[in-house]
Amino acid sequence: MALDESGGGNTPPGLFQRAAEAARYVISGVTPATWFGPLQPLAPMAPEEVKGRGWDYPVGWNLNYIPRATERVSFDRLRRLGESCDLLRLVIETRKDQVEALQWTIRSRAPRQGGAVAAGANAQEIGAITEFFERPDRRHDWAQWLRALLEDHFVIDAPALYRRRTRGQRLYALEILDGATIKVLLDADGRTPEPPSPAYQQVLKGIPAADYTAFTTGELIYYPKNLRSNRAYGYAPVEQIIERVDTAIARARSQHDYFSEGNLPDGLLTGPEGWSVDQIRSMQEYWDSLFSGNVAQRRRNWWVPNGAKWQETKQPPLKDEFDEWLARVICYAFSISPQPFVKMMNRATAESAQEVAAEEGLAPTMAWVKRLMDRVISEDFGCPELEFAWEPTRELDPAKAAANNEIYVRSGIKTIDEVRDDLGLAALGGAAARPMIATPAGFVPIGAAAKTRDPRQA
Repeated sequence: MALDESGGGNTPPGLFQRAAEAARYVISGVTPATWFGPLQPLAPMAPEEVKGRGWDYPVGWNLNYIPRATERVSFDRLRRLGESCDLLRLVIETRKDQVEALQWTIRSRAPRQGGAVAAGANAQEIGAITEFFERPDRRHDWAQWLRALLEDHFVIDAPALYRRRTRGQRLYALEILDGATIKVLLDADGRTPEPPSPAYQQVLKGIPAADYTAFTTGELIYYPKNLRSNRAYGYAPVEQIIERVDTAIARARSQHDYFSEGNLPDGLLTGPEGWSVDQIRSMQEYWDSLFSGNVAQRRRNWWVPNGAKWQETKQPPLKDEFDEWLARVICYAFSISPQPFVKMMNRATAESAQEVAAEEGLAPTMAWVKRLMDRVISEDFGCPELEFAWEPTRELDPAKAAANNEIYVRSGIKTIDEVRDDLGLAALGGAAARPMIATPAGFVPIGAAAKTRDPRQA
């Protein structure tokens, strides 16, 4: 037994040593004596406040003011790809056309616990918000403004909206900024800094030109769709298929060169046996001089030396399955039907492809626009009880539209006058303005149907 240093009693030798060693065992039950054990992990070397850091961002991130400087693809290259590949551009413009054609409205949110929205509730706010969205930037109408926003959404996934406010700090306009000029800043946790700290920098002429704050009271709405946990920038559809787009551009260039700078003739003429190189050269020059700039002369019959032989060359295919495969990949990235770019489909397959494209491609884009508009309505207009909503798409086939309208009227979803209004016809009033349900005894107003219901069905 040995005395401790304080002289307060006897302490078994090695007790403090064993306690110190045990403190290093952060995983219970794992000791150096564990047979072929996993051993203890290394002790954390960073301070405690590092817990919760979003991702392992590069040191000095905010000092590098070039947007997407750490990404493998720059904004400039994504823009050039979106403009250089004609197939990709057609797909993007088609998707923009589809979204532009949709009708929208501002309405009260449906009550969560039953009840109905009172008629005329929030009518003034709905009118003001609707008027604002008809020209969001005070310069362009909704369709023009939306197409510019969708361009940055599809090509670089960096849509940026500047909140221009009045002197009273009310929202005056939502102006689209070039998302390629926006540098994302980070706080210590690797996330967007909260006001009053700047969250973004706009880089103009190669230098940081302006700071912007974010979130509810911020100056800038930076709204990428496809965020990732280890990146500060979005992942646009164009970037996802960048190799295929590069291939499509090279393929189109080779096809263009075939017609503009191709060096393979349509055929070869073999001269008579015994001709020298000089004789062949002289005949070539004479032959070219006859047909140069004279297309009509080529279709006439010509006498050639005895022994000359014509050999037609096999031309390379200008379009094959590889082109269709590229078209399918690019269309799939945007959930667009590849029907216009591939071999003929049967009608059922084509209609099925269009339905899948609408469900998988158009619907998510519609939802993204709705979330953005709802954010503006809630944060800038102070009306969280209102929402941006897409109106149902009208059926273009007259027979299908008539069948749908009949179902709506017979089931009481729409009145006859509402259907007539959709068709541009004058209202009839009276019973035509009331919702009714079709019964074996005829049409019955919904209220009356509820009163005359058989008690035994209750």
